[in-house]
Amino acid sequence: MKKPKIKIQNLTKYYGKSRGIENLSLEIMEGEIFGFLGPNGAGKTTTIRCMINILLPTSGNIWINGNKVTRKNPEIRENIGYIPGEFILPENYTVNEFLSYIQNMRKNPSKRRNELVERFTLPQKKKIGELSKGNKQKVGIVAALMHDPEILILDEPTSGLDPLLQQELYTLLLESKKEGKTIFFSSHNLSEVQRICDRVAIIKEGTLVKVEEIHTLNKNVSRKLEVQLKHPNEEQLRALGANLLEIQGDKVSILVPQSASIKPFLENLLLMEPEELSYPPASLEDYFMQFYKTQK
Repeated sequence: MKKPKIKIQNLTKYYGKSRGIENLSLEIMEGEIFGFLGPNGAGKTTTIRCMINILLPTSGNIWINGNKVTRKNPEIRENIGYIPGEFILPENYTVNEFLSYIQNMRKNPSKRRNELVERFTLPQKKKIGELSKGNKQKVGIVAALMHDPEILILDEPTSGLDPLLQQELYTLLLESKKEGKTIFFSSHNLSEVQRICDRVAIIKEGTLVKVEEIHTLNKNVSRKLEVQLKHPNEEQLRALGANLLEIQGDKVSILVPQSASIKPFLENLLLMEPEELSYPPASLEDYFMQFYKTQK
């Protein structure tokens, strides 16, 4: 039976009077990829910084591998691979010098350094200050994962990566899952979470509002219609049972709930004499935006 590798219980963090996170409880199981979703400022990074012992919570507790996270046991980090959302690298170091520096700081050997350097095509002899944002992100990825940790805690890890390298990272994470590793994946990009995660938590303004299996969440995604109308009338459209994503001029994006019958909806919509109508598949992002609006 799988056990929790990360347990968060009633976690609260305030910055003075400002809210960071409130009463957050989660369990991330062994061998799963767990998505942590919310827009910027929702509390994702605050949660992660408490998890890896950078921030001290106002209240609540966190356990990693069964060990309670406290100021007295920084060794918990030794078997964690952490990619921060933003990081600063020493610009006068070459890539090779920086990776060696990180390797020498750790007690764990860097088993996968050469493999990951090759996989992410890092220019080892270049100084970090000469690298693009994407190449700096790749350096951070290799530095975080080269010691082959059991637990990966990733805060917006694909930032700055081109689509091919994003796909390479997704492949690496899915391989890590097959090896039994546990991955906590924070993101505001719902399409990438939809690709690789087993479960998803949605956080809003520091508060957990939903935890869902990804396949269940996908089933709940409403169908999407894109319609061009001469004179869009929001009240009339809502009377048909539509959730409006947006109206831009004569173009309307509509979500139709899975529970609604599409045939009568379309029949009524046609009475409004649409000039164009398309029926693209709705994405999890469409669902998320609608869900987030209804939770205000």
